[in-house]
Amino acid sequence: MDKQTAISRVQELQAHYKANDDVLGQLSHVNLIAVVGPTGAGKSTVVRQSGMPFVIGDTTRAPREGEVQGRDYNFRSDFNNVIDEIERGEFVQFVVQRGTEIYGTKASSFPGSGACAMSILASELPKFRKLGFGSVMPVYIVPPNHTEWMHRISAHRDKDLEARLMEAKESLKAALADPSYVFILNDDLNAAVECLRAVVRGSVNQTDSARARSAANTLYEHLQRVIR
Repeated sequence: MDKQTAISRVQELQAHYKANDDVLGQLSHVNLIAVVGPTGAGKSTVVRQSGMPFVIGDTTRAPREGEVQGRDYNFRSDFNNVIDEIERGEFVQFVVQRGTEIYGTKASSFPGSGACAMSILASELPKFRKLGFGSVMPVYIVPPNHTEWMHRISAHRDKDLEARLMEAKESLKAALADPSYVFILNDDLNAAVECLRAVVRGSVNQTDSARARSAANTLYEHLQRVIR
């Protein structure tokens, strides 16, 4: 099966997909920290430094420079197997992003119980809240400012940059409108890591979160001006 055929089949399966009973039973014991933020915000670095289990997703896209198989994603080109796994209900969720790539997460990537973190799109948060996790806590990782953010993603200045900026704008809009989000400003890695650990403990510093939310709002206002 070629990639485009696989994508077409996945799109057919999306509307009525439901994970199997074993997967759903597992999720009820998992407390998910849903990590949202733009490319270059440092989501993976903050989570890994925190020591929290990090859920690795599957994707059909090719690795970007510096990405490692099994660390950043499970990069998949075995399209027949991907379809079989979806049809057996082994994925917690999956999505076809921009009609060109499949992204998803298998239950085997989650721990059997307890807290774990996973990087997700803000647009997918409502779906995750309905999947039956023990709890879902959304966290938005905010880069320090627009200038520093652009410096961090300068290595990714390719044909996807405009799409990533648009995605950042939409994710900021969604997060700023949702009071359940905890915002973490990643202007100091150690401080950001401690903030995430506090989220896991249930002891969020509201002053730090408010400062991070203000930075997120400033970044969103900038993107509103430059991205139409």
